[in-house]
Parts: sequence; C-alpha cells; structure tokens
Amino acid sequence: PKAAAAAIDRPRGIVRPEEFRHRAPFDSLRDYLACMEECGLLVRFRDVDQDAWEATAIMYHLQDRFGQYELPVVMFENIKQDGKWRKGPLIAANQSHHHQEALVWGLEPDWSNPRNSYRVGLGYMRRLLATNKGDYPQIPPVTVAREQAPCKEVVLEGDAIDLTSLAFIQGNPGDAGRYINTGSTVTRDPEWEQNFGTYRCQLVGPRRYILNSEPNQTANNMIARAIKRGEKSMPIAMFLGQDPVTWMVSGTRVPVSPRKPVDEYAYVGGLRGKPLEIVKCDLSELTVPASCEMVLEGTLDLTQPLEEGPYHEAYGYLGDRNTGRFAVTVNRVTHRRNPIVQNSFTSIGGGFVKAPLDGYVDALWRAKYPQIQQLYYHDDSKGLLYVSIRKDRPGLGLEIAKAVSERSLIAKVVIVTDDDLDVMSQSDMLIALGSRWQPFKATQL
Repeated sequence: PKAAAAAIDRPRGIVRPEEFRHRAPFDSLRDYLACMEECGLLVRFRDVDQDAWEATAIMYHLQDRFGQYELPVVMFENIKQDGKWRKGPLIAANQSHHHQEALVWGLEPDWSNPRNSYRVGLGYMRRLLATNKGDYPQIPPVTVAREQAPCKEVVLEGDAIDLTSLAFIQGNPGDAGRYINTGSTVTRDPEWEQNFGTYRCQLVGPRRYILNSEPNQTANNMIARAIKRGEKSMPIAMFLGQDPVTWMVSGTRVPVSPRKPVDEYAYVGGLRGKPLEIVKCDLSELTVPASCEMVLEGTLDLTQPLEEGPYHEAYGYLGDRNTGRFAVTVNRVTHRRNPIVQNSFTSIGGGFVKAPLDGYVDALWRAKYPQIQQLYYHDDSKGLLYVSIRKDRPGLGLEIAKAVSERSLIAKVVIVTDDDLDVMSQSDMLIALGSRWQPFKATQL
C-alpha cells in the first residue's frame, strides 16, 4: 500500500501519451501494462499469501485509500494458494483509474483532475458516434498464421494440462473455490455466428471448470439453442490476458446489437483504429486474439447440469448457488511464455473503461432530451444515477428523471441537477440534496 501511494501521488503533469514508449493502440495486455507502469499507474507486490487473504485485503485497502476510480493496476508477482506458491504475475484492477479512460484511446488525460480524463474519453466516444451514424466504427480483424501468434508459443495437451498450477485464486472466503473470472468465452451458433463474453468459471479440476453464463447472456442462449437442437456437446474456447479494448468489449454491451449477428472483433478494431490480429483455434473453427496470454480449448458437456457457486457479487453480498450450469473439459492449452493471469475482485474497482458504453447511453438520451449535459452512474454507490441538465422549462427535471428511471434497469434512484454541478462528484450531489432539493415539489415515487 505504501508503494501504491507513492506511485499514484507522483506528479505526472509533464508526461504526455505521445512521449510514452508504449502507447495506444495496444496490441497486447503486456503493452498496456508497460504504459501503465510508465505513467505511475501500476504497483507491484512480490509475495502474497492468499491463503491468509492478503491479496483481497490489499485490494480493499487500496480502494479505501484511493477510491473506486483512482485505483492503480495491481500486480502480484507470486501468490500462495491452497498451500502452494504459484508463479504470477497475477494482475487486478486492470481498468479502474479514470486516467485510463483517456490513455486506452491514446488521448491525453487531465493529470490534475481524473474525472476530466473520463470526460476526455467520453468526448472521444461522442465524436465517433456522431461521425458513424450513431454506432462505433468497424475494422475487420486480420487472421494471422499460427506461427505468427504469440498465444501459440507453448502447447499443452491431455494430462500435461493442470490449470490448478496457475495463479487462479479464491477471492473471498465464501466462494465455492478458485475461479477463472476474467476469461473471454468463445461460442458459436449456426445462425448467430461467433460470440465472446466474460463469464466467471469455477475451477473444479486440473482440466475442468464450470461455466456460469447467466440467463439472457449470449453464451447461455447459444447453449439453450444447442440443447434444443439435440446436441450433446459443443466446442468452446476461452482466451485470457486480453488487450484493453478486447477486454472492455468482452465485459460490456459494446457493441449494442440490434438482435442480429455482429463481428465483435471488428468493433474492437474500429475502437482501436487498427485491425485486431486473430488466429484460428487448433481444435475448432473458433478464433481468438493472436496476442492474448492464454487459450483454453475444450468441450462443453450439455448432458449433465451442475451447480456453480456461491460467489461474491458486485454489491458486496454472497450470491447463491446457480443450477443448470455445464462443465468444460479442457483438451488443449496454448499460451505465451510466462503468461500473465488476471483476476477480478468483484465490487473492487471499475472493471473496465466506462466511456464506450456510456457513449451509447449518452447519445440515446441526448437525442431525446438535448437539455441533458451528462448522465453518470456511480459504481461506488450502487443504484444511484445522476443527470445534469440545462433546464429550459418548468417540470423538465421530473420529466427526465421519470423517463430515465423507467428505462434504466439498475437505477433505483434518479437525481436530476442543474448543469453547474458535477454529477461525477459525490460531494456535489450530496450538497445539492441537502441545500437545493425541495422534496414536496421535486419528488416522485
């Protein structure tokens, strides 16, 4: 924690992204981490005993120290789990700092005010959407030969595979066990084509894990369609250690699909401004990013529903067990030499850069209500959504609040303010509630 404080507190005003040796577009997670270290946004811990919950404690301490949106990227070089030391590096809080909202796109952050760095990223997304008819640009991926793909440097098959030897951890005492919770699972449907998404996976053996894709998620729908067709199994792949844009697309609703097949890799390329290099899997027609850290290729058994969980959830509660989940048997692992493993400590940090998904929401509401200046959902106060407006008629605030509350599935409380307040500042919002809010005239339940 002291090292983290020293790194984050260093003044960065004279450093600009174009002066970095590593800068966007990042072709790999390694390039991205090198940039984060150059700008003082990465801290290292050498030996961490997760049997004593040290990694989890460090993450909570850092969040208490820096807040939800100024967390550094954390790297654990070696980690003890289940009585054995496992070589990392294991990284966490991959995209939590507001400065990354600019750095991921090669833009200059506001080093003096991280909230403005988010606005830099959001402004960039607004421009992309405005010049591309309301959607993000697409650049199709480029398929490279197997020998050109860094993720194929090392190959393991059959009994040589032991996922339990890697730095996958149990993040919370109440969890069902160790989890792979940052992989991108690749599935394919005859009509819907290929999809990838981030779903947590409970590690249950050297070559076996249980996939938890929730109802209404694309992989879950593809699995249900395969079962309906009478299939007993389906090929599946998981890639880990993604470049920052692929990681964001994997974990969000970017792109917003109008219920038709989309090439998510093309959106990754469009957002990066450079085609993503992909490579075909060895055991199936599925494709993965060529520069990812690791690929797990296997078979999903559709004949034996299983339980998964419990698992710590984003609101700080322990989730219940899930039924009707299916297990994957891993038949081949390929990876880069000295692969980097990533972990998500749920409810700690932001998870991924927010501006691309917020850009869609922003464009939707500003088209209907041009008086809206900014909408912002705070990850550190779940259920509250703030909207700043330039009010031009009586009753507009309540009208917008009602419309947003009806459309947003996650906002339990919508608060609309004048545009002289910063909706990204919790203190500004609390001051407004205490001093400006007139409950009798300006509230609707």
